[in-house]
Amino acid sequence: MRLSEDQLRQIRKTFGYDLVGPFSEGLAWVRKGREWFHIRHDGQPAYQERYDLVYSFSEGLAWVQKDGEEFHIRPDGQPAYQERYDRVGPFSEGLARVLKGKECFHIRPDGQPAYQERYDLVYSFSEGLAKVQKDGEEFHIRPDGTRVN
Repeated sequence: MRLSEDQLRQIRKTFGYDLVGPFSEGLAWVRKGREWFHIRHDGQPAYQERYDLVYSFSEGLAWVQKDGEEFHIRPDGQPAYQERYDRVGPFSEGLARVLKGKECFHIRPDGQPAYQERYDLVYSFSEGLAKVQKDGEEFHIRPDGTRVN
């Protein structure tokens, strides 16, 4: 279900939201004051938890920020896993890019690393490959972390 711009404006006005983002996987992100969360098509919050920042859902999970840490949540607002990261990205082809300290890598939806290797920079997976950087060199890897020559 796609809402028109008029419908989105009406939701914003009715519920007093400062910002209403696009709907993705049935939910849209909103900001009300300093609180960020997701809403359903009727404008009602999808869950009780409030975050410092939220993003759109992708592959069933959305990345959020709370107290300076980032992680992914399910549509019910609950964390998808226990681990917290410095930065996370959206899921693409079953994996999300993350930063913990100075190490970049990809995680599965359960928050566990997809492979052992750590990189200086990683990009999202597309068509089965992700571009990575390590020690000034750029190359591609497969989802299991093996290098593509």
